Amino acid sequence: MSTSTHPIIRGLATCILLFAGTVASAQTTVGVATTTLFISICGDLVVNSGEDCDIPSDTGEYSTTILGRQCSEECRWAPYCGDAILQTLYGEQCDDGNNDDDDFCAADCTAETADAGGGSTGGGGSSSSGGRDSALGDTQVTLQGKAYPNVTVNILEDGESVGTVRTNSRAEFLFNLETEPGTVSFSFWANDIDSTRSSTFTTTFDVTQGAVTNVNGIMVPPTIRASATEADPGDVITLTGQTVPSVSVEVSINNGLRTLTATSDASGRYSVTFNTSGLSAATYTAKARFLEGSGGLRRESTYGAVLQLNIGVEGRPTSNSDLNRDGKVNLVDFSILVFWWGTPGGNSNPPADINGNARVGLEDFSILLFNWTG
Repeated sequence: MSTSTHPIIRGLATCILLFAGTVASAQTTVGVATTTLFISICGDLVVNSGEDCDIPSDTGEYSTTILGRQCSEECRWAPYCGDAILQTLYGEQCDDGNNDDDDFCAADCTAETADAGGGSTGGGGSSSSGGRDSALGDTQVTLQGKAYPNVTVNILEDGESVGTVRTNSRAEFLFNLETEPGTVSFSFWANDIDSTRSSTFTTTFDVTQGAVTNVNGIMVPPTIRASATEADPGDVITLTGQTVPSVSVEVSINNGLRTLTATSDASGRYSVTFNTSGLSAATYTAKARFLEGSGGLRRESTYGAVLQLNIGVEGRPTSNSDLNRDGKVNLVDFSILVFWWGTPGGNSNPPADINGNARVGLEDFSILLFNWTG
C-alpha cells in the first residue's frame, strides 16, 4: 500500500490520499485493483484526513490557552500554551501540555516556584508541611534539529558529553534525556561524510522542573573545505562541504566581500567556485551557512567554521610591498622593484607596480620604504 499526500492550500488545492489494494474473489484467483480517493479541502469547515482543524474565521495567532487555540491557513493548530512545545518566541517559560496551576508550570506557561505550603498545626503540636501531594513528572529535555544526512551528532551538556544520535536521510535528529532543572547549555557538532568536522552550535535555555522542555530548530552549520588553501591571485579555488539536503547555501568571503551561492544536493553536498582574480595578496576567510523556506517560514543557520585562504602569501598576510612573499619588506623586495623600474611591472606577483598606476617609479619606492621591515 502506498500513500501520496499533496500540500493543502486553503480554498484551492486539495490533499488527496491514495490507497491501493487488491481484492481477491472467493471464486477466482484473478486480482482486482481498487483505488479509493479521500478528498480533503482546507476551508470547507470539515476536518478531513491530514487536517488538525478547519475554521476559516480563525486568525492562526498564538493562544494563551488550549481552549482559545487558533486554526492556521494550512488547517493546522497554531502555537498555543498547552501544546507541550516551549514557545520562547511568545514568552513561554515552560509548557507541560496543560493549563493547570500548581504543577511547577502555571496555566499561562510561566514557571512556578516550589510552594512551601502553609501547613497546619494539630492540637498535639505536630505539624504537616504543605505543597504537592503527588509526585512530579520527570524533568526532561527533547532536542530536535538538523545536521547532515546519515551522520552521528555529538551532544554536550554544559561542556560534558551526554550522548550521540544518528541523523536520518533528511539530516534530522531527535534526542531525549533527563536532566536537572535550571539554566543549561547544550552543544552540538558532527563530522560530515567526508570526515570534515563542523563548528559547534550552542544554545542556552531554562529547564523547568517536573516538565518536558522541548527545544526545536537546532541547526548545525555547514562544513567547508577548499581544494587549496594557498593560491596565487587569479587561481580558482573550489569550496565544498555538506549540509541539509536541497537547501540554499551561502559562502561568505571576508564577511561579505563576496557571497557565493549554491544549492545542496540530495545528500547535502554543495560546491562553489571562488575566482581570486582581482584580489590583492592577503589572507582571506570563507564560511558557510544554509537557508531554507521563504517569507515568514524562512530559516537560516549561523555561519560555520571559518576557513583561511592565503592568496598570494605563504601562510600569512603581508603588505603589498612584500614582493617575494617572505613576510618581510627588505633589500630583496627593493631589488625586485629596481628590476621592473620604469616598466608597467611585468608579471611579478605581487605586482612591482605597488600603487597600480601602470608604471614602477618613485611612488612605488616610497610605499616600499614606508613598509620597510629590514
